Amino acid sequence: MTRGARAIVALDIGGTKTAMATIDAAGAMSAGRRVPTRAPGEDMGRAFDRLLGAARDQVAAANRDGRHEVVAVGLVCPGTVTSAGVELSPNLPGIERVDVLGRAREAFGALPVVVANDVKAAGLAEVRSGALVDADPGLFVNLGTGVAAALTVGGRVVGGARGVAGEIGYALAPGRPDEPDLESLIGGGPLLARTQALYALGGTGPAPDAAAILTSTDPRLRAIADQALDVLAGHVLNLYLALDPTRIALGGGLMAAADRVLDVLRGFVAKHAPGAAAPGEVIVAARHIHDGALRGAAALAWDIARGERPKWALVTR
Repeated sequence: MTRGARAIVALDIGGTKTAMATIDAAGAMSAGRRVPTRAPGEDMGRAFDRLLGAARDQVAAANRDGRHEVVAVGLVCPGTVTSAGVELSPNLPGIERVDVLGRAREAFGALPVVVANDVKAAGLAEVRSGALVDADPGLFVNLGTGVAAALTVGGRVVGGARGVAGEIGYALAPGRPDEPDLESLIGGGPLLARTQALYALGGTGPAPDAAAILTSTDPRLRAIADQALDVLAGHVLNLYLALDPTRIALGGGLMAAADRVLDVLRGFVAKHAPGAAAPGEVIVAARHIHDGALRGAAALAWDIARGERPKWALVTR
């Protein structure tokens, strides 16, 4: 980056770790780092203030080195982002009681901050520079600690009337209201919790990580993985039929088992969808599998620096 080049600071607050980086207009990242989202015993309000302080320090350092002029901050996190704040975020317990926008405004003053849902931000990153470029409509599905999706139409992310568009983790199997929702079956957290309980009962040592469960040859884990992927495939089929997307891009931590996930979903859609296009062309891995939310936060920050205000995000100024 040249001296005085415009830049933004992006912040991706996750359930366990928070990533942040300074990013220039060409998308080059610098000063990237990860910090714990919460310290032991720390409530969400204190954690949020600490993370804002770290981001503020990042802005100050970027401006101080003489090479950057930070023009905006992009902040994304799990949950439904509305004018009331962040809700429906079980992976960030207590965030619903935090005045996210007010605290961001206080922390950064005149520097504009945009606050948005992390999966919608990742969908934006894919439609701008990833697997959903020229896909209209496109669908991004995140398979991580939580499960959610982002619909893109005309190169823009659809927020929905109430901000809950894409919250497929709460989806239930048709006619089975008493069964667990989608996130409770395929979300990395619940998947790992079921496996750890199984291993604890069997006294067979530590359980594998969530992605490894999906590719395990252990018959006990194979049964858990098969059920989870079958349910996911049914929901992806329903989304395919309802939306008829040009492309479905899959991202998130569970895509460390991409071959297994893609094989199951492509096979299920090919078998059950009438007139389906070649599944290998429709259902693909995202380009920004692991940093899509951070890149989406950057894209949003650049948008507000240009005066654009996405309807599905909150802006301090």
